[in-house]
Formats: sequence, C-alpha cells, structure tokens
Amino acid sequence: MPAVIPVHAELRSRLKTSVQRALTLNERLEGIIAERSRQPSGGFHGKIDFSQAPWNASAANAIMDLHAEARDAEGRLRAILKLPYRERGGSDDNTRRALEAVLRLSQAADDFSVRSNTRWLDAWCRRAAITLGETEAPRRLPRVEGHDEPGCPWCGNHTLRMFPLEGLIKCVNPDCRDEEKRRPVAQLVYSEYARDLVLLWMDNVVGLPA
Repeated sequence: MPAVIPVHAELRSRLKTSVQRALTLNERLEGIIAERSRQPSGGFHGKIDFSQAPWNASAANAIMDLHAEARDAEGRLRAILKLPYRERGGSDDNTRRALEAVLRLSQAADDFSVRSNTRWLDAWCRRAAITLGETEAPRRLPRVEGHDEPGCPWCGNHTLRMFPLEGLIKCVNPDCRDEEKRRPVAQLVYSEYARDLVLLWMDNVVGLPA
C-alpha cells in the first residue's frame, strides 16, 4: 500500500511543480519574443487599426505578468510572515529568485497562501502554453436557453471547459478531484446505443452525472 502523503507536504510539492513549469515556460517564451505575433494583441477589427508590434506581444505580456505576479507573491508571503519587504529588479534572474523565495517562504506559510500561489501559477502556465501553441484556449460549455451553465459533477463549480481539438471536457478547478483523487475529464466518444456523441468520464460514467 503506498504511503499517504500529508496534505501539508502535498500542497508544497504541487507548488514546487508549478514553479518549475512556470520557469521552463518562461524560458521558452523568451525564445519566441522576437517573433511577430500571429494574431493582433488588441481587439479592434475595423478598417483603421494600430500596427502590430514587431515582436510577439502575447509572449511579452505573459513574461511581464510573471515578473509582476512573482514579486507580488513574494511580497505577500513576506508580509504574512512579518518579514521585511525585499525589492527586486526587473530581470528574468530576479523573477527566478522571487519564485524560489516563494517556495522557501511557503514552508512556513499557511496552506491557504500555498493554494493561492499554486492557482495563479497554474493559470499563468495555461496562458503561456496557449501562447506557445502547446494547447488550445478552453471554451465554456454551451448553455441551453433559459438554463444555467452546467456545473462540475464533483466540485459543483461552473469550471467545466471544452477543448474541441482534443475532444475533451475538463474541470479547470485545480483543487477538484474525484473519490480516487483523479482530475475530472471526459472524452467525446460515439455511442452505438445513443447513436450520437456522448461524454465518457474517467470513471466510465456516461453523460453529466448527478
């Protein structure tokens, strides 16, 4: 029987994984920042539009977001632990140092702070992966007119998202797990019985279980 990992240790292990992934993705974003974005970064679609920046604006924005959020996260943890504020410059090396400090400080921080930092890091990693073309942007499930958006059968939140190219529906709530600690995910498969596409979940339940 595998050893049971205490929640305290598991949360910090997940945070470490998120920090390592963020640093890896940030390096890859730096590698494409000189490439012009394929899509305009703005939302204007009229005849007169601002000219595109001669670099990858999406990658640049993602890098700047990580710079700012890493320093904010370190600052919040230092305040919670009643430590003096630490000023950091704007370099990638200082961003790495800030994230490493978040890991160290999390050993003494409360679990809520660790979860919060893991959430924003995971959200940033998803945006970075979309910019890098590693994954597609998730879409909300279509709603039947007059009805609310369907909630996740496990956590109850409106966090189910479609990934059409993969043919998957996932719950994007990072804390959502089923009874066997699996992340909720369903695949669109053809049912001979229904003669239509149906959702097949990781526990082999078909459809949206109650």
